[in-house]
Amino acid sequence: MALASIRRIGYLLLLLLVLSFLTLLSLVDRDLSNLSNQSVLRFNPNLNQSDRQIRQPDTSLRTLQPSNHLSQDGHLYLNHQLYLGSTPGSINHPIFDLIRNASESWKTRLSNQSKDLRSAVREYSRRNGRVPPVGFEDWWNWSRDHGVKLLDEHDSMHSDLEAFYALKPQKFRERASDLLGGRTKWKSLIFTLSIRSGQIQLRGLKKSSGPRPKEMVELLRGISQFLPDVDLPISQEDIPVISVSSETRELHLRAARRSQFLSDSEAEGVQPQPGFKGWSSTCSADSRFRQRIDGLETSPLSSYTQSFIHDHTASMQICSHPELNPLNGFLSSANPRVYPFYPLFSFSKYFGFSDLGIVPTSHYSSGSEDESDWNNKQSRLNWRGSNTGILFDSTTNWRQSQRTRLVKFTNVGRGNVKVKRTTSKGGLDFFEADSKLLNDKYFDVGFSGSSSQCDKVDGTCEAIRNIYTFKELQTSNQTSSYKYVIDVDGNGWSGRFHKLMSTKSAILKSTIFPEWYFDRIQPWVHYIPVRVDYQDLYDIMAFFVGDLDGKNGHDQLGEQIGKAGSDWAKEYWRVEDMQSYMYLLILEYSRLMNRTAENPESMDYVPL
Repeated sequence: MALASIRRIGYLLLLLLVLSFLTLLSLVDRDLSNLSNQSVLRFNPNLNQSDRQIRQPDTSLRTLQPSNHLSQDGHLYLNHQLYLGSTPGSINHPIFDLIRNASESWKTRLSNQSKDLRSAVREYSRRNGRVPPVGFEDWWNWSRDHGVKLLDEHDSMHSDLEAFYALKPQKFRERASDLLGGRTKWKSLIFTLSIRSGQIQLRGLKKSSGPRPKEMVELLRGISQFLPDVDLPISQEDIPVISVSSETRELHLRAARRSQFLSDSEAEGVQPQPGFKGWSSTCSADSRFRQRIDGLETSPLSSYTQSFIHDHTASMQICSHPELNPLNGFLSSANPRVYPFYPLFSFSKYFGFSDLGIVPTSHYSSGSEDESDWNNKQSRLNWRGSNTGILFDSTTNWRQSQRTRLVKFTNVGRGNVKVKRTTSKGGLDFFEADSKLLNDKYFDVGFSGSSSQCDKVDGTCEAIRNIYTFKELQTSNQTSSYKYVIDVDGNGWSGRFHKLMSTKSAILKSTIFPEWYFDRIQPWVHYIPVRVDYQDLYDIMAFFVGDLDGKNGHDQLGEQIGKAGSDWAKEYWRVEDMQSYMYLLILEYSRLMNRTAENPESMDYVPL
């Protein structure tokens, strides 16, 4: 009798356990169903980063854990419910999947490139909804003859240009003329690059200011004989300058996609709804940024507390990630006032601005190849730099800016933290360790030189020296003696990324600025993307380097990324690649400048 009772109690306990497990599964399923309106975004190199369509999950991403969420905001979110109570090592580490899928996407992009002019014209038209500009055949032939690869990959360029097709040709010329003639508020920032019959001249207030005007002349000199006569208004600033409201952008894009021109009054732009200003004015009505202001932001990712980046460009957008606002000097210092669309060329670009991104050549490295052996490099993450990225004075939020946070994060302990690692078989596991020990194990990071961009009078310069770690300057050889090196935003575009990529170190990159090459590089293949808040940094280092004892790291994958990045820099970021990009961009600009309202197709390419 007693034995029967014990058995019945055992059966009841087993039944309760099964019911509890089923309830947990239903909660996870419900949480995922709430995300159905944020369907998994398929990586498709044929779509603009800013205008990608949302697609249902497909077979190319089936290796990702089914209960993690690959979001259109650029992050792979990890469902903590998936890991509660799971056996250590029973679930794959997500970085394996990110590397695997990135490799497949890169191979697909390479194999899908147009092989001849006819297919290139067809692919251009498919992606952009219009035929290429006059001169496209000459550009194609020049680029092929000079070994330029990925000739289909200019989606971000066309995304920059698309809204301008809504302007009447005369209105576009008026706007360009205002920039060139010093009739805008940005006149003190601009130099003009004029091309006539293959000859290049510099004009404007800033034509002799700094090295950038002459560097642009040198870049274009090798192709100037092929370029149309044109005047290019170029900002010498580190950052983009002309922001537009989301309503204005949407109005222009609707008209452009219908091949319609806006009236002169419409072309002046649309003010955002009352109560929206600054960054919120550049974001759409359904964006997280505006929803947060209205108190309408939901938490569909409440179960997904940690993440890695899978789409770097998407992860940079403040409208999708309002939490970025205080974490970058450009975002926290700028309070954008919106304007109509003006075609100003800039070395940096950002979402919500009308600036047209061009190729900065400063600090382009064509030096000797890194000959150091991977096994002789130090297994730590290195960074040296100045405290740029924000104006350091009593009026700015400089303590939260990107470089000060990096130096603090990697040098100051804050108690124990939980870190992801892999088991000996590659499964996901966790360990807990003192953050000071982790910092000593993983990082060699510090400011170098003297404090800069700071106010001496209010004591900020002295405070920076006292608060943050300053170390000796490093030579290029010293930097490349580390297996891992991180590139972090300064004031704008990165002047060191090409030089870093030319080494065989694995480069980590944390940025909010999409640069000209972003359509032709693959994160997790050529470099390692890092969140702006650095909350993935311990996990990334533990994956590649191992835990505090150096166990279960994946050194060979770090070496693989370092080698792939170095090869990429040699094959895809040459002078000829930069010239090819500028060649096509100038043809596109010339079309907008010279077409007519009576015949908008007058500057379109017509095959012979």
